[in-house]
Amino acid sequence: MYTLCKFCNSANKDKFPEGECYLCTGKFEKLDELIDKIAGEINSDFSVSTKMPKKWLEKEELLWDFHIGESVKTHANRYINRKLHEKTGKDFGPGMELKVVFDIDKGEVSVEPNELFIFGRYQKLVPGISQTRWTCKECNGKGCKKCEGKGKMYVSVEEKIGEIMKKEADAKDYTLHASGREDIDVVTTAKRPFVMQLAEAKNRKPDLKKIEKMIAGGKEVAVHDLKVVKRGAIELVAASHFDKEYEAEVEFEKEPEEKQFEAVLSLEGKTIEQKTPERVAHRRANLVRRRKILGMKLVSKKGNKAKFRIKTEAGTYIKELITGDGGRTEPNFSSLSGMKTKCANLEVVEIEDEFLKETIG
Repeated sequence: MYTLCKFCNSANKDKFPEGECYLCTGKFEKLDELIDKIAGEINSDFSVSTKMPKKWLEKEELLWDFHIGESVKTHANRYINRKLHEKTGKDFGPGMELKVVFDIDKGEVSVEPNELFIFGRYQKLVPGISQTRWTCKECNGKGCKKCEGKGKMYVSVEEKIGEIMKKEADAKDYTLHASGREDIDVVTTAKRPFVMQLAEAKNRKPDLKKIEKMIAGGKEVAVHDLKVVKRGAIELVAASHFDKEYEAEVEFEKEPEEKQFEAVLSLEGKTIEQKTPERVAHRRANLVRRRKILGMKLVSKKGNKAKFRIKTEAGTYIKELITGDGGRTEPNFSSLSGMKTKCANLEVVEIEDEFLKETIG
């Protein structure tokens, strides 16, 4: 069982034993000192941003395999807002032009112009693109033999959208926050919700229609429904999980008979059990997840290949549903058809984000 410091544990309703903190390594213990340090520099209404290393967020995902708590980042923001309001008498909230930035890992705090947040939905129209920036670990972005001098392993959706938004908003940098993600080799013709966070944006009213057209011109990524939103939209989008529909091209070991197709289609309405896939086992807890297959339809078939429409609950691993992942997913296409199967192509075709349509637009 993991141990947490008092602060991180409070975000998890004190469900873990207290001790040397697995999540922050004790860095949050100095939070009150940072609050006292910056309070005298705040002379207007403010918003708060806390920076935490990516590895902390990855660790937090592992904690949530055992207990779904509140994000420590959200918990920290609420605590800081309350304490600074008490000390300065200033109001806080999203969209204020003054931002107080806490870097918890470095133990630093500063005041700077606020970010601009743009909500939208993106489509990834070609495979071979990662969702977020993927710096080469070998050279740390400098360029080397491994990354062919590019400094990164893949071009990303984040860059395709962010570089254009950065220029149009006259911003310093950008960060993509999305509802879920697709694998690099997966196409997404569905519209995936995201919020782009633009640091120190001087132009608070960029031309959103112009941005849409410029991004579409690259023919690899498209964006829709752009609108300026408040900071709270990040958590709303990033914490949301939606049922999805996929179109999968499946390659069977040999041409299936009709009864084998019927066996695969019988997955509709069933609940499958998925152990953490081998390909992500190095970063996820080894648990069994139960997900319902909401819909299953045979779209086409030719020889040993067939195309299926698969609708599932959020969090279902589709590739493993098809291959069986060495028995880690049951039932699966392979066990039901009685032969080896693999996913030749996969496309996300529908994301049921009605909740966001009602709350954001």
